[in-house]
Amino acid sequence: MLAAEESQRRKETFQKIYSWLKQKSKKIYYEKGGFLKRPRIIAELKPEMELERVEVTTFTVHHGYYTGTHYASHARTYLRILGTSEEGTFVNITIRDEGLFDKLAIGLGLTKDIDSGDPIFDQTHRIKSGTPEIALKLLKDKQFRDYVSMIRDLRKFEIRGGKHLHFIVECNYDVSSAVNAILAMERTAEVLAPEIERKPVKVEKARPVTPKVEPRRAVSSEVTLKLKKEFEKLSISVSKLEFKPSEENFTRVIITPLLGEFDYVQYEITEKLKVRALDNLEKPASKTITIQIYPKDMKTTSTQKPTSIEEIKTLFDIRCEDQEVLRRISEAYILFEVLSEIKELSNFNVKLQGQTMEIYLECGLNPENIRRAYEVIREAAWWTKFYILI
Repeated sequence: MLAAEESQRRKETFQKIYSWLKQKSKKIYYEKGGFLKRPRIIAELKPEMELERVEVTTFTVHHGYYTGTHYASHARTYLRILGTSEEGTFVNITIRDEGLFDKLAIGLGLTKDIDSGDPIFDQTHRIKSGTPEIALKLLKDKQFRDYVSMIRDLRKFEIRGGKHLHFIVECNYDVSSAVNAILAMERTAEVLAPEIERKPVKVEKARPVTPKVEPRRAVSSEVTLKLKKEFEKLSISVSKLEFKPSEENFTRVIITPLLGEFDYVQYEITEKLKVRALDNLEKPASKTITIQIYPKDMKTTSTQKPTSIEEIKTLFDIRCEDQEVLRRISEAYILFEVLSEIKELSNFNVKLQGQTMEIYLECGLNPENIRRAYEVIREAAWWTKFYILI
C-alpha cells in the first residue's frame, strides 16, 4: 500500500514539474515512464531565457547494509536535471550539501574550496572549483544562493563550461527543488553572460564521414521497419535525425543531440548495431585515456536486473590504464545502470585523444537497443566531460 501511495505521489510531483516547465517552454515533451522506465521531460525554453534546454528525469540509488543478523537494502529515488546554454566559456563549479561531498568531485581541476561570504550558505554547502574567480562572481549573487538553498538534499549542482554551458543537478524528488534547480541554472547563465561574451569558446564541430560506397543493407525489410519505428520515437528527444542513404533504405542513422553532449552520433546497421559518437573538444586532453568495458556474461546483462551499483559492476570487466580514471568510472552509477540494459552488448569504449572524444558501443541488432544505446552514449559523454575533462 505504501509503495503504491509513493508511486502515485511521484507521478503527481512529476506532472506538477511538467506543468510549471510548460509555461517556460516553446516546445516540451513529456514521457510518463512506467515499470523499469524512468519518466522524462525534455523542454526547449522560450527565447527570452538564457538557459535554452532542460531535461528532467529520475534515478534510484540502492544501498545495502548489514543489520547485525542479515543483509538488507534500501532504495531512494532522486530527481536528475540536465541543462544547457548554447554559448559557453571555461568554467567548472561543484556545489553539494555539506556532508554529501565525496571523492568523485575532488581533483582533476576541482582543487579549491570556495566560500561565498554568506556564513549560512557556507555552513550548509561545500563548493569546489577549478575556476575560483568565476565561481566567486556567481556565489556573490544572492539570488543564485537563495535558489540553491531551496534545493532539498542536494547531491550535486555542477556547472561545466566550454563551447556550451552544461549543468547537472541531483536532488530530492519534489516540485520546489526542481523549480529552484532550474531557476539557479537560469541565474547562472545570466550572471556568466558577460564572461561568455568576453571569453567565448568556439570550436568547429566534428562531422560524420560519408563512405565512398554505402554498405549494402544486411537485414530484412521487416527488421528495418522495426528499427525505423524506434528511431522515429527517439526523434522526439533529439535535435536532428537523418537516415542515410535514404529513409526507405537506410544503413546508417546520424543524430544531432538536443543538449550538445557531443557533436553527433552515428548508428551503423549491420549484423550488429554499431554506435559511434564524436565530439571536438575545446582544448586537448592532458593525455590519451582509453576506457574499455566488456560484459562478463552477455546473457546476464540482458536477462537479470541487478539493483545496487556494486551488483551492476560485477557484470562488467572494466579496463583503464589510468588508475584514477578507473576509480572514477567505477563510481558512474547511472552509466552502468543504463549499460546493463543493453541487450547482447559486445563492447563499450570511451577514448580521449588530443581534442577528440570518441565513444563506441557495439551490441545486438535489437530494436530496444536503439534508445538504450543513445542513453548510454549520452551518459558517457556527460560523465566524461564533468569528471575527466574538468
